[in-house]
Amino acid sequence: TMCKVLIFGCIAAVILMAAAYGAPLTPELSPAYEEELLKASIKDLAQLKNMRNVSGDFLLPEDSFECNQTTLICYLKELKVLEKDLEEEDRRHIINIEKNLEHFKVGNLLQVNNTSNLTCKTCESNEKKKFPEFRQELNSFLQFMLR
Repeated sequence: TMCKVLIFGCIAAVILMAAAYGAPLTPELSPAYEEELLKASIKDLAQLKNMRNVSGDFLLPEDSFECNQTTLICYLKELKVLEKDLEEEDRRHIINIEKNLEHFKVGNLLQVNNTSNLTCKTCESNEKKKFPEFRQELNSFLQFMLR
């Protein structure tokens, strides 16, 4: 039993050290898998190109290299809003995009204010646009991430 205690103690220590030093406990995505997720999101977004019955305005994040995480989180928030307005067929595409983009979030950056770059705007301070422009800008952002 002493060996079991020692082994479990070592495992607990490794887990605590990994958490303390910020080591990811989940494996990183391979570049090929990341590319696959982005291409799938772009295809799903293309399926929404002719949607006209979307009401409301969408906050359009600033699209800059330094603010990728903030931009990504803003788009994810707006996709959640959009998801509620859509019929089942279109909603499926939004859910797919959300699932794919969740993989690109670094850590748990749900609080945009905790960003390391203080020059990034909060989501709420972004410009409001109609859906066609929002869709086009999201597509551009996904293409940018694909590079």
